[in-house]
Amino acid sequence: MSCRTSASDPINTRLASGDLAGDGPVRVGLIGAGRAGVAVGHALAGVGYPVVAVATRTESSRARAAHRFAQAWTGPVARIASRLRSADLLLIAVPDDVIAQVTGRLVALGAVREGQLIAHLSGRHGLSALAAGLGCGARRAALHPIMTLPGTGGKNDFHSFVDVPFGVTADAEALEPARRVVADLGGVPLEIADEGRAQYHAALVLGGNFLASLTGAARDLLGGVGIDDPAAALGPLLRASLDNALAGGWAAATGPVRRADVATVRAHRQALGRVDPAVAEVYRALALFTTHELGAAGALDEAQVTRLRAELTEDADPSDRCGQG
Repeated sequence: MSCRTSASDPINTRLASGDLAGDGPVRVGLIGAGRAGVAVGHALAGVGYPVVAVATRTESSRARAAHRFAQAWTGPVARIASRLRSADLLLIAVPDDVIAQVTGRLVALGAVREGQLIAHLSGRHGLSALAAGLGCGARRAALHPIMTLPGTGGKNDFHSFVDVPFGVTADAEALEPARRVVADLGGVPLEIADEGRAQYHAALVLGGNFLASLTGAARDLLGGVGIDDPAAALGPLLRASLDNALAGGWAAATGPVRRADVATVRAHRQALGRVDPAVAEVYRALALFTTHELGAAGALDEAQVTRLRAELTEDADPSDRCGQG
């Protein structure tokens, strides 16, 4: 099947013209029925974007998709390619490493046509992963919601994206339609240059995923000293720290590194080294990074930075100090 438009292709003029304010719904073809695809698919359906096709690989995922999108054709791409082709927005919700491969397969099976908006939900990737769609005259976009995605398939999922920022990267002619899709979801489009996607996504992983990692480590350590409900103990501190950091940046930093309390930093490293050397190394690396950044921001003077660096770089095994081992 050709990927070019034929006389029988029902192109929605709202997307073809870049104007989503016209008559008729924007039809969605969803590729992948995992957590991200289900959450965004339900959100789109909830604001008037009917999901007309859901491409799935397994019978179990096909059954889930059929339950959650009752009016959609479901099944492998080869079986529902014509229905995907009729969609105005093809939304690829598959793991990052296979987006390019899946896009190529969609093109090869005739599911992509001129005038479509073809988009993925990846934070890491920009437009190159969708390169195969260019030969069909499709327009490309990356629409990445900056939030965790529940993917419950509940009837109120579409409320989840109200006020949620989306990292948007798009071809010039696709930018306004992409922004309109985000706005219709209630989200806030943030334009990200194609070459900046990796840095953008790394920032989110540092602030989001690694925040969860550090919280998990802190919970385990508190549990280890007999606190029955580590989450309750940590909650007020973590919420206040996050709010302060978001509002004030490095100026909002607190704690022993901010005070240049070298003896406390040493005690922490000794304690962590006895319990979990891997966590002790994370602490050391974060303390060293924080020392550098606070020094650069003028929050620590040169003497304080020197003392902290000496503690954090010159002593590979702080448990040996003062006869402790």
